[in-house]
Amino acid sequence: MQSLNREERKTLRTIQAHIRESTRARQAIVEQLGTVDVYFHPSNPDPYLNCATPHKGVAWVRRDDLYSAFTGLERLGRVPRLVFQDALFPYAFQQQLALMGLTLEEQRVIMVYRPLYGPDLPNETPRDRLPAEFDYAITAKVATTPAELGAWQRVFKAGYYNTETLTVNQAEVKPLVEFAQRGEKVFVMASYQDTPLGTAQICLREESAEIEAVVTAPLWHGMGLETALITTAVRATLEHKRDIIFTIAPEDSTTHLYRMLGFVDLTHVMTFWQAEEYSHTLPTAETAQNNTAQTAQDLTSTWEGAI
Repeated sequence: MQSLNREERKTLRTIQAHIRESTRARQAIVEQLGTVDVYFHPSNPDPYLNCATPHKGVAWVRRDDLYSAFTGLERLGRVPRLVFQDALFPYAFQQQLALMGLTLEEQRVIMVYRPLYGPDLPNETPRDRLPAEFDYAITAKVATTPAELGAWQRVFKAGYYNTETLTVNQAEVKPLVEFAQRGEKVFVMASYQDTPLGTAQICLREESAEIEAVVTAPLWHGMGLETALITTAVRATLEHKRDIIFTIAPEDSTTHLYRMLGFVDLTHVMTFWQAEEYSHTLPTAETAQNNTAQTAQDLTSTWEGAI
């Protein structure tokens, strides 16, 4: 476990609150089981909407609470997982999980925007901060109008799902317009020679903002669009007066880019599961939806029956 100072720990608590609020905003059901909270979504099998996580403020998780949470998730057709922030727990906590037969499935890094400013040597490329300008052919802006958000949606789908669409579904664009008007999300679009080829999405909360996605069209990765998207996203967020700007991502070339643009590592999000039991039996989205159409009352009954 890395050691955090008082300010870093405060920042991480704010990020935790942001994540909880975003999870609830996605219509996940939340139940507390002693020292753990259990998240469950009736129709979306996303692992981060269907997992156990330590309850706010606890320094340890009771074995019985975790077993009950895992039993309840399994009965609801979900693969049981425990998700937590590494810096908030001692290394002995992970040793306890190993004794319970849990193994690390995924590790993602939480990165916070903290640029370094100082004098630069002549002809030196500044590091650890946002660039003053982009490649001459690349532009980026915040999409706000229905037409711009329609184009944003089309490019996002092309990059995220590798699916090209020639038409825009207005029913899908309407929520984006409402998010933007309410100041809950920011949508950034980057273009090369005036052709939209990249998108970024930022979620705004009261004190914090998360860069949730940075996506470029296929074959355009690493061509400078990501730099323009992240830079524009950060500047737009600063205009919204958010003190904490963060992102959560697996260790890859994108995290290296974030570091070059002024982001620093805060801690890791750890995901533990029972690999031997579930690695070959992951439920499909269709199976999960058919097996878990339950209300919050049904969910509570399931947890109580698991104890």
